Amino acid sequence: MLRNPNTIPEGDTLIEDPIMEPFFIVKATSGGYTVYERVTRGEKDRAYFKTICYPSTFNHALKVVARELLPMSGNKHFKTIQEYISTWNDIQNKMNTMTTVD
Repeated sequence: MLRNPNTIPEGDTLIEDPIMEPFFIVKATSGGYTVYERVTRGEKDRAYFKTICYPSTFNHALKVVARELLPMSGNKHFKTIQEYISTWNDIQNKMNTMTTVD
């Protein structure tokens, strides 16, 4: 489902990071999470938010973002299982680095 970007309630928490682009997470005041993707559609290339899913925890939301980023890694044809796993590990390492608190 596509949403107009200005329809996210003001009280909700927006969680963004360049590592996750074009995805971001919103924590609703009610406690749940939503993972969105930024997309452009139509003749005028209007910006929208595409709803990906409604995970119940922040950890699950991060896993969803990582899973969604895999096909966007630029490689649509993996010649070996190791190549696929290596790409997956790179994405996970970026996500782990983002969530490491010093």
